[in-house]
Amino acid sequence: MDTICAFIAENRINVYQFAVHTARGVRALRCQPCNDCNNIYSVSKVFVNTAVGMLADAGRLRLDDRLLPLVQRWVSSPYDAAWDAVTVAHALSHRMGVDTGVIDIDRDDIRTYGTDDHLRYILDCPPKFAPGSYRKYTDSAHYLLSLAVEQITGMPADDFIRREVETALDIPHTAWTRCPRNHTVGATGAYMRAEDMAKLGWLYANGGVYDGRRVVSAQWADTVERERFDFYPVKGTPFFCKGGMNGQMLLYSRELRVAAAWEGFADSQKTQALTDFVIEHLSGAARGTD
Repeated sequence: MDTICAFIAENRINVYQFAVHTARGVRALRCQPCNDCNNIYSVSKVFVNTAVGMLADAGRLRLDDRLLPLVQRWVSSPYDAAWDAVTVAHALSHRMGVDTGVIDIDRDDIRTYGTDDHLRYILDCPPKFAPGSYRKYTDSAHYLLSLAVEQITGMPADDFIRREVETALDIPHTAWTRCPRNHTVGATGAYMRAEDMAKLGWLYANGGVYDGRRVVSAQWADTVERERFDFYPVKGTPFFCKGGMNGQMLLYSRELRVAAAWEGFADSQKTQALTDFVIEHLSGAARGTD
């Protein structure tokens, strides 16, 4: 940890908190004065995906379920039939087929949507390509997934995540952003500590088990990696990662049984440099060469 902290300081990388989780537990460092809980931006998506995995494991949804019937109760106007082919798996992998009208909650001025109904705004821009054939990263996917979780569980997605996912990971307190109609945004806007991000990485580093308790199935953990459900392999390494805007990062490795996370406000170049250094350092430490 000291080596990583020195690298952060020497390179003037604006990191707020840094955490590493191993079999010995989670170690956290506050690199500078900051809020206890910070916006993890798009890393929020993998918490939503974990909630979906829990529902899939329980048989309450399937990956090939059509997505629109799961949000139908909130549809306020007709929509293009192209949406009917979109499945839960398409949303999880950002392969819904959309190319325009995609939302970016952190960058958009939602007043320009012309409506306080995010679902209506999304559905007004139907898939241009066959679902499953074209990838476009968009916050739309996880807004829809959050609505699906709400329909299935009878509670906003963040309430379900707090009760089921965060409790299982011993996460003490978080906050989640909701839209003007009080639905969980899901794609971004979760506020928590870096050490709590690392706990989710440790869950996947152990194939769905946390602190001796199975939270999601091994099959789900395998599917997340195989289908690229927001965790992406870091080329040439045994790590998977999920980043967020302004330099948020969550890393884990099953092979090395380690997870790391950090929060801050850094540009992409410095975030990449830190990611490369952390992976190199953790790989060496796990193999006894550092």
